[in-house]
Amino acid sequence: MSMFTYMNKLLALPLLVVMILMSHGCSMGGQLLKEAESVKDTPKGEVIVVGEIELTPKLAEDEQQLDASGVIDLFGYGDMNKNRCMVQFNEKPEASNYKSMINPELGKIFAFKVPRDMRYIVNGSVLTEFTRHGNTGEILLPAWFKIDIKPTDKAVYIGKIRYTRDDFNSITKVELKDDYKKAKKYFTKKFGKQYKLRKSLIEDI
Repeated sequence: MSMFTYMNKLLALPLLVVMILMSHGCSMGGQLLKEAESVKDTPKGEVIVVGEIELTPKLAEDEQQLDASGVIDLFGYGDMNKNRCMVQFNEKPEASNYKSMINPELGKIFAFKVPRDMRYIVNGSVLTEFTRHGNTGEILLPAWFKIDIKPTDKAVYIGKIRYTRDDFNSITKVELKDDYKKAKKYFTKKFGKQYKLRKSLIEDI
């Protein structure tokens, strides 16, 4: 390898890192909300939102192409999206440029800390392809829901949202399932019996 080629590769390296940062920022849009590990340590301005998002048929192993050729994935962006979706919460019933997102695993109960004033679920997607040019493939998940959050709530269960897709990855049906017993069992095991999980099924905006 010539010195000229070697230097060119070194100079190109930061650009690839920048591309990852840009793609990461565009997808997250600002803030990735954290999974809840403790009810006690959840700030007063936040509430634990418990629920589940299901995609049917489920993703096949080869449906997501998240290892972009020529890109150094320093932040594990590919793994962050594997069999997961991105869901945006907002203070208003509309999508915003600065996004507050959760990235729950599909088909599993989740528990995320969400600011109390973010009562609206306004957007959702499943990333299917990630290249050096950014996110080039996704399944759009219709999401226009409102959560009833009371001042005394520590945690609320919003239900299971089931998305049915066709062969072209278009969503053909959206269903809300009440699986509170299963969610309560999960919640008690994770956080303890001393805390209450209130059922607060989402409503269409």
